[in-house]
Amino acid sequence: MLGLRPRAATALALLAGAGIVLAASAPAQAERPAVPTSLGSTQPVTSTVSPAAATTERISGADRYATSVAASLATFPGPDTPDVVYLVAGENFPDAIVAGPVAAAAGGGLLLTASRSLPRVVADELRRLDPDRIVVVGGTSAISSSVARAADAIAPVERIGGADRYATAELLVRSVFSSADTVFVATGASFPDALAAGPAAGSAGAPVLIVRGNGSRLDRTALRLLRDLGTTSVVLVGGTSVVSRGIASQLGSELGSSQVERAAGADRYATARAISESAFGTSFADALSISVLAARENLPLYLSLPYCAPSSVRSALGSSAITTRTLVGGPGALSPGVERLEQCRSLSSASSLWVLVNKRNGIPTSYVPSSLRRPSIPSSGSYLLRSDAAAALERMYSGVRAAGAGSVGLTSGYRPASSQAAIYNNAVRTRGQTYADLYVARPGHSEHQTGLAADLYPIGASNCGSYTCLGATRQGRWLAANSWKYGYILRYESGMTSVTGYEYESWHFRYVGETLAADYAASGRRTLEQFYGQPAAPRY
Repeated sequence: MLGLRPRAATALALLAGAGIVLAASAPAQAERPAVPTSLGSTQPVTSTVSPAAATTERISGADRYATSVAASLATFPGPDTPDVVYLVAGENFPDAIVAGPVAAAAGGGLLLTASRSLPRVVADELRRLDPDRIVVVGGTSAISSSVARAADAIAPVERIGGADRYATAELLVRSVFSSADTVFVATGASFPDALAAGPAAGSAGAPVLIVRGNGSRLDRTALRLLRDLGTTSVVLVGGTSVVSRGIASQLGSELGSSQVERAAGADRYATARAISESAFGTSFADALSISVLAARENLPLYLSLPYCAPSSVRSALGSSAITTRTLVGGPGALSPGVERLEQCRSLSSASSLWVLVNKRNGIPTSYVPSSLRRPSIPSSGSYLLRSDAAAALERMYSGVRAAGAGSVGLTSGYRPASSQAAIYNNAVRTRGQTYADLYVARPGHSEHQTGLAADLYPIGASNCGSYTCLGATRQGRWLAANSWKYGYILRYESGMTSVTGYEYESWHFRYVGETLAADYAASGRRTLEQFYGQPAAPRY
């Protein structure tokens, strides 16, 4: 492990789409002022995670820009505010990753902006901070001249931007660092590994340099920068697939092999933990953080999936030394499952309760659920469901009746791949391929084969006598609003065909378990693909 000396600093870099958690180790750190509820909240939530009980907070906003403001408010509550604020495009991760440690070293703040317009919430925060100058990071393709002019109306603006992200990174580093014993070297091609380096570098008073990690050697300009800074050691961020062996070998020859450390794990989440341990030491490894607030308080960064906590995160936060966790982002970015450190389940195993089955992700056509039974509710046939899904459906059936919303029945449940093939082929034959692919899954791509999908129809509805119009009935409206309480979600919502690949099906409910269904409802997401952070699946 390289001997990095943490140094307090002030700055913040937020990146959308990254699940980020800040944590405080015992003894508890000084309480930070709460973020105003108009932007986010730090209201404590009691954690039930075992073995360590900790207070959980959130820093969040309506979008990535408001979240960056919320974090700025938490970092600079006043009256002391930074002399300089770095303004970075919220859509351009490389600039933000490098700017975070630069801002930390300069004692500055960092806010995100849209490329073509300065969000009002960001402009208001710039006025509150009242810096002596604003540094616009990147060329006009990253942040337009109109944004720079809007910022200049608040404080004098300086632009730092190069021909590409790598040139911008080098200019940023040179603008603040005249020397740097240690430099974190990360890929400029994907954000997760590089993002994890920001707080570690900021706390150590070191810069992050992004490079073309898949090349066999560093560019001449990058190597010249390291020499100009008098760098004596480097931390390579991520495995050899993101920063190559060739670069490691080149730097070993330049600095000595003992001065080149690689911080990497089995995935981006384990890599984040490895980086934190490298920079802060294992006694502080059970803390999670994000760029500037983390750098200011000497906290390392960990990343999480949006809907559950990866094993590396769970093990890191299992320590009794953790007293406070701060989640950065709302429930749509980090679900309540992350607050609970919910253990992740497979999205690809056919038997997993969380399996994602769509046009991109299939299951073996030979798969048959191990426990199937007929639910004790009205049915138009002898349909089966997995035993857990069947029990939940029985509770939901009782729930809709108790609510006075009428009654429902089961019109389809588990289907073997052979039955699915027959249904699909008949749709192709009678309605054509295009219709079939919008309304019927191909064999091996149907949720019905998992035994976790139930098609329902209304009973006694005066305006509907078929499952196809369930959504227009009081039963359908009740189910759409309340199915999550029983572990079911409406899988194919109206207007989401571009994501799911299927037209609206008001009758198709998917069992995912009460815990995940509640998190799904809280997230505001409308498809499992979005909730899981997976690509859209409009076609095979």
